[in-house]
Amino acid sequence: MPVDFDWDNDAQTVLRVIPTPPWNWNDFHKGLRRAAFWLDAVDHDVEILIDLRRSGKLPAGVLGHIRSLGVSIHPNSRDRAVIIGLDETIAAPLGGADHTYQDSARLIRFVETDAEAQAVLAQWQAETS
Repeated sequence: MPVDFDWDNDAQTVLRVIPTPPWNWNDFHKGLRRAAFWLDAVDHDVEILIDLRRSGKLPAGVLGHIRSLGVSIHPNSRDRAVIIGLDETIAAPLGGADHTYQDSARLIRFVETDAEAQAVLAQWQAETS
């Protein structure tokens, strides 16, 4: 499948979404809808982690689609996401110096590594515990 997903930890509190070439935004959004069914199986909050490091060249319309992410895909998910590996030329205009995109509907953090992603997720989970 062009967009795969799996639990990122045994506690099933983080769902990792991984697009791999060839893929397009239609594939990506279908993958998110499929992933939402997995959230039916848990009764706790789940964070969304989008890993773009192996995604290849991003499809056209990347700015608009990235801005559309971070909204809750299920009652068990929050209006936020962490994105790993978004090219700096795209992340910088969206996230600025603090690598954060936020509007009234969503919060997206842009990071480069798994360690940075895990730190953001740990902070978010601590704030909501």
